[in-house]
Amino acid sequence: MSTNAIAVADLVRSELARVTDPTVVTLLAKYGVTPRMELRPWNYAERELPCWIVFEHPASNTAVAYCEEGFGPKKPWGLLWLSGEHLFMGDDSRWFVTLLDAVRDTWAYADG
Repeated sequence: MSTNAIAVADLVRSELARVTDPTVVTLLAKYGVTPRMELRPWNYAERELPCWIVFEHPASNTAVAYCEEGFGPKKPWGLLWLSGEHLFMGDDSRWFVTLLDAVRDTWAYADG
């Protein structure tokens, strides 16, 4: 895929069409954002990878991102910090196969 904001937005819509969990649907409507690309350091190499932020939960300072590199394509949906000193991509336990699984692991879902 030639990744850009439109392609990522289409991917989010495609993922959302398969979601049957009403809490996830509600959270994506409330905290979903227009995809924006951020370069994030990857723990396993001295380089930054493009991550597309698609969900922001300011109360917990967390986001859900899509990234084709790093843990993708097997686990392209990850949990990231929005701000602060830990802006790296994290480890593989915070990356998921689906957007649904990533949102279900957020603080927003826990509070949902």
